[in-house]
Amino acid sequence: MFTFQKLTSRWHLTIVASAFLLVPHTSPCAPTESNTTAQDPTPLIQQLRAAKELDLSNAHDMSVGPVAAGDYMLRADRADDVISDLEHGVRVPRAEVREALFVPPKSLSETQRAELVKELQQAKWRDNRGWWDWTRDPVIAQNFSVQEKKADRVIYELETDQPVSWHDIQEAMQVPSNY
Repeated sequence: MFTFQKLTSRWHLTIVASAFLLVPHTSPCAPTESNTTAQDPTPLIQQLRAAKELDLSNAHDMSVGPVAAGDYMLRADRADDVISDLEHGVRVPRAEVREALFVPPKSLSETQRAELVKELQQAKWRDNRGWWDWTRDPVIAQNFSVQEKKADRVIYELETDQPVSWHDIQEAMQVPSNY
């Protein structure tokens, strides 16, 4: 969660980019040997602790507002959960590690906001397409319809410079698995 102001620091984007580069991309399928962490977790735990500390620091920054502060706190808790799992030898899917390493920027530039809107519009198109493909099954069709409405709401919030959480953004970008 964050408010959309002019990007004041490229440092936050560097952290975000670094988080995605540190953990290889895998599909969000069920955990298997190939998409779970199995190596020495010490460096990863250090990276997760750094992400958690940055999330906590951002949560306590009064300039981010209550929506963003709550989002940062939830992210810090998620990083803490992943750290605990790794310290106890639990295999953690790489997608969960990537999510825990991600520290959202405090603000977005106009260009970044436009790119997010474009991605959301693409997800909305896939939702709409899925609805048409699944109209014979009203339950599945409804899932696509709900996702499309989520994308519409987040697009509106981004375009009108309202506070919106990263959780809402990521949820709106999801397309039901039946597509």
